[in-house]
Amino acid sequence: MASRTAQASEPVEERYQPKSVLLTGAAGFIASNVCILLVKTHPETLFVVLDKLDYCANMKNLDPVKDAKNFKFVKGDILSTDLVNSLISLYRIDTIYHFAAQTHVDNSFGNSLTFTRNNVLGTHTLLECWRSHRKQIKRFIHVSTDEVYGENKEDKSSVTGSGDSKVVEFDESKSMLLPTNPYAASKAAAELMVTSYMHSFNLPAIITRGNNVYGPRQYPEKLIPKFIFRLERKMKLCVHGKGSPLRSYVHVEDAAQAYMMILYRGKVGEIYNVGTKAEITVLDVTKTIIREYGLAQEEEKWIEYVADRNFNDQRYFISTAKLEKLGWTPKIGFQEGIKRTVEWYRKNPGHWGEEHIRSALVPHPRRPVEWEQVGVGI
Repeated sequence: MASRTAQASEPVEERYQPKSVLLTGAAGFIASNVCILLVKTHPETLFVVLDKLDYCANMKNLDPVKDAKNFKFVKGDILSTDLVNSLISLYRIDTIYHFAAQTHVDNSFGNSLTFTRNNVLGTHTLLECWRSHRKQIKRFIHVSTDEVYGENKEDKSSVTGSGDSKVVEFDESKSMLLPTNPYAASKAAAELMVTSYMHSFNLPAIITRGNNVYGPRQYPEKLIPKFIFRLERKMKLCVHGKGSPLRSYVHVEDAAQAYMMILYRGKVGEIYNVGTKAEITVLDVTKTIIREYGLAQEEEKWIEYVADRNFNDQRYFISTAKLEKLGWTPKIGFQEGIKRTVEWYRKNPGHWGEEHIRSALVPHPRRPVEWEQVGVGI
């Protein structure tokens, strides 16, 4: 079964020209890579990063642009209305690119209130700040996840053709949101808040929903960097359940290009999926990393099967046709991407401190509940 694809259109002129962009959460993994690309390729635009430097953020992520004239960093929380409003006024922000979020599914099973606070209330706070500056801010881009769709095989009602010619039509705007874990539910709730402002207050918003992203600068609690760090320490790779869930993985350089294209060419009111059509099981990801270390002959020795998550979606089906129509296609294949990623972590062993690495390498990491924040703040 193939998803409907569109021929990548010829490159078009950038039609949206922001002058001052507020990037939330850009000391984190994906947004830092996006920020670096934007700062280097658009010197005429000011990029202001707001990040509270939570456990998975790292100022080293922004080292490549820290001295750039069109880059500013502010340490602070998106939940601070006063701070956000002051930054919007001070830097005459005309675009908000909202990446900041708690994102690790395992953490959400034991610390779900933090996800509600950061992902839902944080987004709502930014929306209210937009409303106070609605004449100034021309675009609000909300970065979400494909996990809001929930577990799905395909949309049977949208299948056309038969046999090998079957095509699945996918309409993001009409697809139901059926999240199956607290993280995905918090992102779905944040999306609904965004869409409510689009209807109630004419918020000029774009929503993105992304596949799994991997590559340099990723915090070691996520699957691929975790397995790299475990192999570097001669530890077995802990596979949840049987490793059967199918996932699509986008290299962060491709993802950054996609998010840049959405900023400059995206259409207000649209939802864009960011991902690839290539799917691979978690077990095959594991074996790919083992082979990259030259251990293919003894791969079973390096795999340890552990208890599965409370619930583990088996597949996320999406189409990237809308994004391809803007001119984007992924360039880095999974095998090449893994090679580059392993090389980067081996060349940068001190990027993450040992205290971060140790706590992230357990099979089911859990962050402590931030009771002083969630007990009163919600």
